[in-house]
Amino acid sequence: MGTRQKKKDLPVIFGEQLVLFRWCQHQFGIDCGMFKKNNLTGLPDEFKAAEGVDENQNSNFYRWLAWNSETMHSSVPVERLRLYDENICRHVRQIGEKRGGLKLKYFQYLSLLFTELYLDRYFSDRKAFAEELNAYLQQLTTESFFRLNPPPFTEKGLNKLAFMCATGSGKTLVMHANILQFFHYFNRTKRQNSHLAINRVIVLAPNENMSSQHLDELSLSNIPATLFHKEDTLNLHQSEVLVIDMNKLKEEGKVKTVSVDQFEQNNLVLVDEGHRGMSGNVWYDYRTRLSAEGFAFEYSATFKQALKSGKAAEEKKLMDEYGKSIIMDYSYKFFYDDGYGKDYRIYNLRSGIDEEARQIYLIGCLASFYQQMKVYLTDKALFTPYQVEKPLLVFVGNRVTATTSKAELTDVEEVIDFLDKFLRDKTKSIARLKTLFEGDTGLVDGNGNELFTMVFQPLQELFGSAGLDAEAIYADMLKMVFNTTSTADEPRLHVCIVKQVGGEIALRVGGDGKYFGVISIGDTSKLGKMCEEKGIVTRNEEFVSQSFFRSINGRDSEINLLVGSRKFTEGWNSWRVSTMGLINFAKGEGSQAIQLFGRGVRLRGLDGCLKRSTMLKEKKHPRHLPVLETLTIFGVKAQYMEDFRNYLQIEELPVNDNLYEFKLPVINRLKKILGTHLHTIRLAPGKDFKKQAARLLFDAPDSGLAAYITKSKIVIDCRAKVQTIDSTYQLERTALEEKHTIPAEALGLLNYDSILYELEQYKNEKAYFNISLDKRLLRAILETEGLYQLIIPRNHIQLDSFEKLLFLNDYASLVLKSYMDRFYTYHKTAWESPFMTYQTLTVNDANFPSEEDGYRIIYTRTDANDPTGEELEAFLDDVDGILKKDREISTYEKSFKNRLFAFDFRNHLYAPLICLKGAGLQIKVSPVSLNEDEKGFVDLMRKFTEAHAAAFNGRNMYLLRNKSKVGMGFFEAGNFYPDYILWIDTPTRQYINFIDPKGLVNVPWDDPKILFYKTIKEREATMQQPGGKKIILNSFIMSGTKPADLRLKWPGTDKMQWLERNVLCLEHQDCMENLFKKIGCLESLRRSSIHKTSRNTYLQNLVASFLQLHEQRTMSLEELVSVWSILREPKEIGEALPQDAGAQDWAMQYPDAIRANEDLLQTLMHMIERHQISISKDLQVTLLENTATFEEAVMDAYYAMTAIAEIRQSAPSVPERAANRWLQVFGGFQANHADFMASAKAGEYAYAA
Repeated sequence: MGTRQKKKDLPVIFGEQLVLFRWCQHQFGIDCGMFKKNNLTGLPDEFKAAEGVDENQNSNFYRWLAWNSETMHSSVPVERLRLYDENICRHVRQIGEKRGGLKLKYFQYLSLLFTELYLDRYFSDRKAFAEELNAYLQQLTTESFFRLNPPPFTEKGLNKLAFMCATGSGKTLVMHANILQFFHYFNRTKRQNSHLAINRVIVLAPNENMSSQHLDELSLSNIPATLFHKEDTLNLHQSEVLVIDMNKLKEEGKVKTVSVDQFEQNNLVLVDEGHRGMSGNVWYDYRTRLSAEGFAFEYSATFKQALKSGKAAEEKKLMDEYGKSIIMDYSYKFFYDDGYGKDYRIYNLRSGIDEEARQIYLIGCLASFYQQMKVYLTDKALFTPYQVEKPLLVFVGNRVTATTSKAELTDVEEVIDFLDKFLRDKTKSIARLKTLFEGDTGLVDGNGNELFTMVFQPLQELFGSAGLDAEAIYADMLKMVFNTTSTADEPRLHVCIVKQVGGEIALRVGGDGKYFGVISIGDTSKLGKMCEEKGIVTRNEEFVSQSFFRSINGRDSEINLLVGSRKFTEGWNSWRVSTMGLINFAKGEGSQAIQLFGRGVRLRGLDGCLKRSTMLKEKKHPRHLPVLETLTIFGVKAQYMEDFRNYLQIEELPVNDNLYEFKLPVINRLKKILGTHLHTIRLAPGKDFKKQAARLLFDAPDSGLAAYITKSKIVIDCRAKVQTIDSTYQLERTALEEKHTIPAEALGLLNYDSILYELEQYKNEKAYFNISLDKRLLRAILETEGLYQLIIPRNHIQLDSFEKLLFLNDYASLVLKSYMDRFYTYHKTAWESPFMTYQTLTVNDANFPSEEDGYRIIYTRTDANDPTGEELEAFLDDVDGILKKDREISTYEKSFKNRLFAFDFRNHLYAPLICLKGAGLQIKVSPVSLNEDEKGFVDLMRKFTEAHAAAFNGRNMYLLRNKSKVGMGFFEAGNFYPDYILWIDTPTRQYINFIDPKGLVNVPWDDPKILFYKTIKEREATMQQPGGKKIILNSFIMSGTKPADLRLKWPGTDKMQWLERNVLCLEHQDCMENLFKKIGCLESLRRSSIHKTSRNTYLQNLVASFLQLHEQRTMSLEELVSVWSILREPKEIGEALPQDAGAQDWAMQYPDAIRANEDLLQTLMHMIERHQISISKDLQVTLLENTATFEEAVMDAYYAMTAIAEIRQSAPSVPERAANRWLQVFGGFQANHADFMASAKAGEYAYAA
């Protein structure tokens, strides 16, 4: 029996050794509680999605961190965090100005936030900073039982930061912001220490091509820069960033190189591809000397591989150094897990297969690329929003030597030989394609499955009933991939050496065909001779002067295939790469392997989000889009694939041998109830505010907009900006709570040209294309009384310096941007309101997954002996079989290892629903699975409906998950897409309820999503009823946050106040009961809410009150009608009392009671008119015969009474006589039943239905 490994004997994993990165997370509390993972994977999705800025122009990331700082035990005060955020936002505005604005991803933001913290401490007190870091290091050392024991931090060693970020994750933007961050703190310190100096700012690029790219990017970021030219060294302006190809740095300068010592050692150095030269290369020494007395920022996607590629002692030394320098670890594993970049598929090639099997394998990979081309060209227009480029097949080597090695040349020759055979041996190629499509290749993956199983299903769907005819597909491959329509029996490959462009060979079919490929290699003549010896047609191309390689990214490029090496791995960027063949993949070059991989998986994504569509739940995506968002990888030799797989495993990325992919179909239940006509709220077809609405002149608010703004006041918090002015951080909190506006005397001095420029940028960022800006109107907006407030001490807005005027200019911009948001929202809502219609839900609604495709479920195996993949497959087959047989999961749910739950609430319109709980198994689900709160809500609803089945007699209930961005959303509530839609369908009414189970720790009390309970009633009042059944709309938030935590987050509120705003806690046992009471659709629940008094007592009291008044002739029928007309028309109240905010508020709060009372009016009027001449006893008997109607009327009456009492208090100009008469009618009833009134006023029960 083996002994259990002791903790102190466990190996130290890479993430544990990143001490500085862990310290930064610790300072902000990211390593506390659920987040404690030595990386960022524990951060909740709501933080990761919090891109953009708020009305104060602070980031939404800051808002989330500030809100949770206490819970996370952050060591950084909120005021300091606000200052850091202000700096970041200012830098991002600068580097984004020429780019049309920038929105940072969460990992970019944290990179800059950690840098802010580091530089603040570094420049404030370096000695104390080193001591603080060493104290934390000692803590980690002790906790690790001394497994982690690097040497301590030193003051001298603090002058380097390294960023390990995946290729495609925006390292260049982080670099530019780092320059601005460094000089912010450098200049702050220099004011106190004039001897502080930086000689030059130097960007070290890996080659000349990358140097040019850096120069262009710096210019876009508004950072002055120039390329290094030895002859201009003495004439360079010191403020310019100097971009140098690191190959030009030498120990002694020569004609094209410069001595490293010429730049001295107090430089700010920014090193691109920082992994290069770490293992003893002179480049590492050069860059270290350049920043020895200055500061260095280094950037690489592959520090991890570089740190593992040397000898043990050298690895330890480098790990100790970089473990204390790497401030951000967002390597490709995390980038991929967050959904960024393409998916990938590796076609592993086993060694020992014969030549025929190898040819089938290569044809399979070529056919996979053809499938990508076919999908792209067939549905090109559908892919436009996703910014997908035309696919490109790349054969790429991993060497970085300048000359072509013999091995590499042999591999390139082998690629050419394969292409030539595919073209020339037409009959064999067609036969091999047939074998491939029939799934009988004899090639298997690590799990023993056919290697190309299901790969060509999209192709099958495109060809439809015709099937995959190998001969037809061969001809189509010639057309799409090889740019030829040749019908020759033996099409020939032509290899053309481009004489006017060094290092390029062009490929085409036939002597006059279009070029389809290019080879970029060092020795073209040598390769040409080898091709001739193989019998491949080779010739010189004398007349082509344009580089095929450089034109690949052009919109009209016809090049579909590229063979290259060094240029691809370093500095060549292309969004086209879709299939990658590995040639000459040498061992010991792991950094280049991951760089190569990272460049292949780059993806722009929908609207530039960088994410693949399978990770976006926001909309329904084109069916075959994943084909184009998947990088296919194969190798011309087995050993290359094995080496490449090993590098991916070091990066902790799944490879195909470890990947299981399944589909679980769904059942659509709407088909069975189509006659029910469930209604949705949609903008009428063909209506588009941006395209059809008139242009909006950005002007001061009219009365309607002014009233709208009073509900959502503009308050700009300028505290961080004030700190920026003072640079003392000593402002008193009390002073910061003062609220002011920009002084009138300053409005005429503002720079409205610069304000207009900022507003134009902001308008473009927010896509407010309907708005027209006029500089002449901006001052009038700022002069609008009551429009905004600035939280700022008075002395900071007193116009006594030019610097303050500049800041007032900034404040004015912030106010106008916030006003623009409200201006646009108000006008968009007003324009769309008449076109919002009730539409019938259809089976093709975007909320329904495809029945056939259903869910896509992926599992990543942990090791070769892990049986979970097979077990998961059996589980999903079982669920699928049950659904196909029974059309339901009769046991409600089935779980897999208590991690994945497939469950079936029979009232949900499709089955099953999928939920992932906890962590442990590497399972991914698309469309995105439910979280625990969302499942918890369904669980509670199921239990409640089963326990109260009788209450639903005659009422049908339907539930549907509402997808973000494609389901029902509400612009007026901040683009709110509630998670669920609940329909209650009765013979006369249909209740549509929008329900959102969510955690509320980051949601303010007055958030638009919370207030939507009121907004939806406004929407209901303005929409035209569809006829037939009356539609009633409601909105509810089901809080997953514990009630105790909610009281802390919303101080001064309690359960009753939450209920008033339709916020219910899932932890409360009565949450479902209260939900249905608030909806007001179930009579038995409403009856149970009337306190123990008998039904007849209520009815008798109601009748007695009317009889008494009628007999005394103190209230006529006309008076009764006049009161009802006021109650039924809230708009009349608002018009009668335009200055009375209380009346307007009342009109918004009670529309449901008002409309419900219309039914009561009809009933009462009918009864009174029918029996007004009868004696009291007769009337009483008649009324009691209608108990079913009046039982509902009792509830209506008392809510109406509560409402009219509030009118009398807040709206004095409502006709006093009419209001008092109404109170008289129910006065006796109110006095007799104070207990019921107390409940009504507490808002515990629904407004009557």
